[in-house]
Amino acid sequence: MPFIGFIYPVVTHWAWSSGGWLTVGDSYAALNNEVVAYQDFAGSGVVHVLGGIAALIGAIMLGPRLGRFHRSSNTVATIRGHSVPIAALGGFILFFGFLAFNGGSQLTISNSGDGEALARAVVNTVISGSFAAFMSLILNRLRVFGNTWSLLVTINGALTGMVAICAGCNVYEPYAACVVGLIAAIVFRTYSVLMVKLGIDDPLDAVAVHFGGGSWGLIAVAFFDSKEGILYAGNLKSGYKLGWQCIGLAAIVAWTASLSCLVFGLLRCFKILRVPQEEEEKGLDIPKHNEPAYPVEAYGHGHIERLIQILENNPTVVTQGFANMAFEREITDKGPYENPESRHVVVNGSSEKAKPINKSGNGITITVNNTKL
Repeated sequence: MPFIGFIYPVVTHWAWSSGGWLTVGDSYAALNNEVVAYQDFAGSGVVHVLGGIAALIGAIMLGPRLGRFHRSSNTVATIRGHSVPIAALGGFILFFGFLAFNGGSQLTISNSGDGEALARAVVNTVISGSFAAFMSLILNRLRVFGNTWSLLVTINGALTGMVAICAGCNVYEPYAACVVGLIAAIVFRTYSVLMVKLGIDDPLDAVAVHFGGGSWGLIAVAFFDSKEGILYAGNLKSGYKLGWQCIGLAAIVAWTASLSCLVFGLLRCFKILRVPQEEEEKGLDIPKHNEPAYPVEAYGHGHIERLIQILENNPTVVTQGFANMAFEREITDKGPYENPESRHVVVNGSSEKAKPINKSGNGITITVNNTKL
């Protein structure tokens, strides 16, 4: 509520209201009293820089997920999302959503020039998103930022390209949209790697996509605006335009960061910003809904599920298809987790006999190949 009720509306007034100080701008004697103002057609700064900064402050105040960073060994654990296909579907939906948002930012279609501006906005959005997706994929494959063909990186790259194009999608030439998208991909991957280096856990790369793409988009419009950009006009006014873009960026960052620190700080003080460790480890489905969203029975071909069932009912078992298995289980009768849950499974080999289960403390220990696990 603080974000949609106060933080965001103030910024939209600054940049999109006819009376906002970023919209009004200022006149300069050096330009014969010509007015120069901040330019952000579809929200590279108003929407995305604001959201990216809020995400950054939230990630810092919340802290990393359990097990993400190992300070002693200076390593980073990969914690994967639950479904790449669903992430791809979400990216696909957002792609079309950007077309409506950026094109719809023209607000009218009956005035002279509205149709051209709307069409230009939609075309440039597609071009920038596509080139950013391609560049992100190549960067990740050519060992610049990775060594695989990553679908998730490609999706986020496309989103970053469409975020970056927002500020000037109605005034760019198509070739400029290509350049904006290509550079947006580099910005995205740079911010993504930087966040990990700084020890900030951003599971969705929200900072890299929205703040990285949005900030680049605000700067890019000062260069690639086909009417007043530095690469076209190359005059004093275009230099002032770049200055106003930087002022707008700084103002949005300062406003959002300060209010976000206040909001997240209060939540942290009252200990409602982060869930308890047990709930974080095991998930919120059971304590909140008593319905697991992803029950273990729904995965695999039933081998692990059969093993779990046997372990729950028999002290000594012989399992087929498993060797050198490390299987750690925790049983608790307290709180919302009344049923035993598997905590850790490692399979490497074919078949093996599981030794008798030895009870130790409050949990269960399994011994395989005379090795206590």
